[in-house]
Amino acid sequence: MRPLPGMVPIAEYASRWEADVAAARLREAGYEATVIFDPATDFAPHHVTERLAMVVVRTEVADIAAEVLGLERSDIEAEHLDAAFHQRRFADRPTWVRYLTWTLVIAIPGPFAVVGLWLMWTALQGLFP
Repeated sequence: MRPLPGMVPIAEYASRWEADVAAARLREAGYEATVIFDPATDFAPHHVTERLAMVVVRTEVADIAAEVLGLERSDIEAEHLDAAFHQRRFADRPTWVRYLTWTLVIAIPGPFAVVGLWLMWTALQGLFP
């Protein structure tokens, strides 16, 4: 779902009804607003990959329309910092997190591997006495 040229999304809503209410508020304030959503949501929701409904307005009134809806415009620098913070390398995590992760990696499949090796050893001894 891409907005038309010259239009920018200002809000995403979980349902079409919420997006329609927001668009109606914008139209009441005198701004042209459109709701973009996947129409298959109503008929075949199991085929829909993006379930959000977007409210789009003209680029030149995006900031004013966001203020009308009471939305805060996202700070691009803050989003980049958040993305950098949440993409930490495994080696940069605390020591206890690394040890616990390796313990779980070994503890969960470990018993299955031991039993599998024991069964294979037993089967090979039965084949070659």
